[in-house]
Amino acid sequence: MTVYIRIAQVKTKLYRVRRWGDPVLIEQAGLSVNIVGTSNFQAVGLYNRVTGWGGVTNFLNIPRKDITNLINMQVEDEYEDKTLAWRTQKMNWLCKSKGTIYFTGGAEGWSTAQSIRWGTIALGGNLVQVDATEDMLIATRGETQKKWRQMGRLAGFRKTDWSKSLKEQLESGLVHRCYCAYKPDDKFGDTPKGIIYSPFWSPLDWVFIGPSKPQPKAFYLPMDWLEEV
Repeated sequence: MTVYIRIAQVKTKLYRVRRWGDPVLIEQAGLSVNIVGTSNFQAVGLYNRVTGWGGVTNFLNIPRKDITNLINMQVEDEYEDKTLAWRTQKMNWLCKSKGTIYFTGGAEGWSTAQSIRWGTIALGGNLVQVDATEDMLIATRGETQKKWRQMGRLAGFRKTDWSKSLKEQLESGLVHRCYCAYKPDDKFGDTPKGIIYSPFWSPLDWVFIGPSKPQPKAFYLPMDWLEEV
């Protein structure tokens, strides 16, 4: 049987990723603190054509040069822990050995690691660029049966985007503010350490899992997980 997949090239358009607690994300992905059982960052898993869904099992390797750029992207704000430099406290929240947006996968910390891993996620409440839509026969993480679904192909942060200002990066959906969902009822806000930023990295410029693995060309989200802006 031949399966035809329709790819619609569109003028790149901005959408906003739905937040945890949104009825669509609850039904299709179980994204609510009332379901997960604890407050969490606004992690919305991405799909790719090579390995499917997965934020931790699917990751991009971020080398030392870009770790330095990530550190420099963090801003000073009203939150201040007097025992730590403000960039250090933000990076300690952002990157741990496991279980957060970035992880080292071992004992070495972000301050000395030659590379860290970015879990392939979008962050609810942020903008993303959709440069095409594709019809795919897939199941979301909250579903057991596959069905045809319109997926948005997302344009990610490229190496050339480091030259843009943070304002430009945010307004074009290339950098995400690390919002969180808090108990009770998915209260929306910044991290416990204040305002923290993370690029929405493209698999075109950073290695996916490892060089011996197939490399996806794009990440996707279902179009009904996105809201027009």
